[in-house]
Amino acid sequence: MNIDTGKYLIRLLDKNNNEELREVQRLRYKYLLQIYNPNLPDGGLDNDGYDEYSDTLLVIDKGSGEIAGGYRLSTKKSNYKKHFLTEEEYDIKELIDSNDDFVELSRAFVRKEYQNGVVIALLFLGIYHYTIENNCKYFIGLCSFHGTNPNLYQNAFSLLKSDYSFTDYEFKAIKNSFNLDYYKKEEIDYIKARKEIPGLLKMYLKFGCKVGYNGTIDYSFNCIDVLLCAKVCDLDERYINHLLRYEINWRFTLICKSFYFKYLYHIFRNCFQNIKKEFKKIIKWCIINKV
Repeated sequence: MNIDTGKYLIRLLDKNNNEELREVQRLRYKYLLQIYNPNLPDGGLDNDGYDEYSDTLLVIDKGSGEIAGGYRLSTKKSNYKKHFLTEEEYDIKELIDSNDDFVELSRAFVRKEYQNGVVIALLFLGIYHYTIENNCKYFIGLCSFHGTNPNLYQNAFSLLKSDYSFTDYEFKAIKNSFNLDYYKKEEIDYIKARKEIPGLLKMYLKFGCKVGYNGTIDYSFNCIDVLLCAKVCDLDERYINHLLRYEINWRFTLICKSFYFKYLYHIFRNCFQNIKKEFKKIIKWCIINKV
């Protein structure tokens, strides 16, 4: 996978590049583990033994060459020798034993200077491509709230249970579980609920993602987790189209860089705008159908 959006490049980590893997583990430690547990000492690495059996999706800043963000992705095929990280908190055996292929998302991170929404959107674009390319029907992954007291997020959890419950499978937490339905639907304070939901989870909900049956408390990670679940064909087409614009606009820009097309553009400006719209539709169709 190599998706060029102009300023950024979306690709998979080179598993033979130990230096790049170490940098990813350093960034995960700093921008994920230490965010949830500030008492951890500086300079550590997040090496939990899963990288060998997973792919890592990266967003690279082409200007500086540095890794702006990343997401670890696992499938039944890649993870054949190890259980999934999600299984440490949720029972997903029914999905694993089924004929439905899926991608497990884990260990998301974004550098502080890139936390403006663009990089996380590009990571989701990469996840979408990866899921399609691997013929997967679902993707799942843990999404975290800060702290270990679920009572701080009663409205958020009630909203998730009421409006965003995943129904294809009933994924239940296997330890430190709690019910999400603190309030009935008519009792939920929607303003408070939306304030309580983390930004990353808000983005996923906009794209049409759902959550599992209940929540779980991860005391070692100092967080509360819900299981994010999505059926690819049920994702909101409006937001998928928004993401695809990053890729489509760059492909179109490459073509327009040639002198010939610049010349035509100035002569046939109005006509060319209509051609541009049609061309974007064609490129979008090619991306989705992997042409």
